[in-house]
Amino acid sequence: MSFLRTYCAALLLIFALSACGPEAPPPTTEAAPIVPVLAASELTVGLNRLPIGLLQSGSPLNDPDLAIGVRVFSVNAKDTPIAETTAVYRGQGLPVGLYIAYARIDQPGGYEAEISIPLDGAEPQVSRLRLDVVAESRVPAIGTQVIASDTLTVADVPDLSQLTSDPRPDADLYQLSIADAVAAGKPFLVTFSTPGYCQTAVCAPNLEVVKQLKIANAAAINFIHVEVYPYPFGESFQARRLVPVMQEWNLRTEPWTYLVDSNGTIQARYEGGLTFAELEPALVQLAAGQPVDPLQ
Repeated sequence: MSFLRTYCAALLLIFALSACGPEAPPPTTEAAPIVPVLAASELTVGLNRLPIGLLQSGSPLNDPDLAIGVRVFSVNAKDTPIAETTAVYRGQGLPVGLYIAYARIDQPGGYEAEISIPLDGAEPQVSRLRLDVVAESRVPAIGTQVIASDTLTVADVPDLSQLTSDPRPDADLYQLSIADAVAAGKPFLVTFSTPGYCQTAVCAPNLEVVKQLKIANAAAINFIHVEVYPYPFGESFQARRLVPVMQEWNLRTEPWTYLVDSNGTIQARYEGGLTFAELEPALVQLAAGQPVDPLQ
């Protein structure tokens, strides 16, 4: 089975497949252990977004009151953390809970994330996730120039139902190609997703967040949605036939969302589920011409 199919099968339970399975904590007599899952297909040298899902007895948890402790260790120095942070709840509007942490990792190689989950009336449950960090990203990376792809717009396909599987499409999202947006010299957001055929169940919620944020930010930022599958979507989904830009950008999972500044430099990227609370501060920075810093 291919990486993508294995990945997508796991996403039906939680947003993504961990590169290596987590070390589940020892079971207790009181409750089944909570198993953390890393919902990202790639980690690279630099500041990483660590989206974490939680499974208990095979079912996703969605607890907005949880704040999860995260410590990152090199596999060669398992007693001294290189980063300590908190994964905060970012599951508003998503089908399952998602907890987001950011950690800077300066060298490629093997790492472990120690996940500490608070439990009522008991010691926190602690387990470790394997993290494999690569030197160079296989998909467009933060700080690089965006690929000026000639994606479809309403000028090419006037019928929105043939441009997107979104049952309630916003025509504004299909006015510009990525190449048009680069030429315009204006910051833009581009999101790659398939609301009607999403393997992760978060494409439609993500797109609703984008539509909502467009209302207040359209004057400063252009917004683009790229459908993952070519029309007819159902046939392409069954054949796993992707639109050319997915191959050009080497995107093997969905959804992905990118923020690009007026110079065509990628300022931020997000794989998987997104919420208004996470994306809005980044768009404010992007509109102001500032570097997008998730830690501010």
